[in-house]
Amino acid sequence: DNVKVSKAGQPYFLPKKEFDLLYLLASNTEKVFKREEILEKVWGNEVVVGERTIDVHIRRLREKLGIHTIQTLKGIGYKLVV
Repeated sequence: DNVKVSKAGQPYFLPKKEFDLLYLLASNTEKVFKREEILEKVWGNEVVVGERTIDVHIRRLREKLGIHTIQTLKGIGYKLVV
């Protein structure tokens, strides 16, 4: 199931996990979310995911929404740029 979102009037269809990740980042645009926090809040404690799972989802969101939409703070985490 895809979730429809829009940016500047342009519609995008995101898979559930990409939407959940975007929703988390958008929930507090001033906050830098650490990888551990993203894994816990988006994937939960019970799901085992690979080391690069977050990176893949961030890359896909950037491809859809623009490369500068999500900022990487090296060694810290990710932040939505508004």
